[in-house]
Amino acid sequence: MKQALILLFILLVILTGCSGSQSETNDLKLDIVTQQINSWVNLMPGSKPSFFISGSLKIKNNEHAVLDTVKLLKCEVLQEGKTIYELHPDLRSSVSIMDPMSPGNDRIYTIYLPTGTPIKKELNLEKSVSLGLYLSALNKVKRYIIDSIYVMKTY
Repeated sequence: MKQALILLFILLVILTGCSGSQSETNDLKLDIVTQQINSWVNLMPGSKPSFFISGSLKIKNNEHAVLDTVKLLKCEVLQEGKTIYELHPDLRSSVSIMDPMSPGNDRIYTIYLPTGTPIKKELNLEKSVSLGLYLSALNKVKRYIIDSIYVMKTY
């Protein structure tokens, strides 16, 4: 019985150690600099009120591997810590997708939401929003937060 408990303890320590190192290897190593992020609501008479996000990021590859693509899995729009929207905008590179990004290199990516999203009642147009971007490459993910984005109103 005592040997079984010791064996179980050793197995638990080994599994805990492996799971800790596993999570480190799943973090995508990118340096991200916000170039410009815009958020606005279209309130023009005669059109359907809608919410928009666009902007650009400078992304540097700090992986020890070439990145064929960097994908934006999702974009969360948060206000006061609550998720208002979960969007899936396009992420477009300034360079052809045929040109992979080598370690140490960077490039500009544009976030583009092609159509307006209906304005939700939970969105307070008088307060700023934050974006949570989930970027993916090499089967790894990086979460990047951009805070204090003013929501402009267009009439």
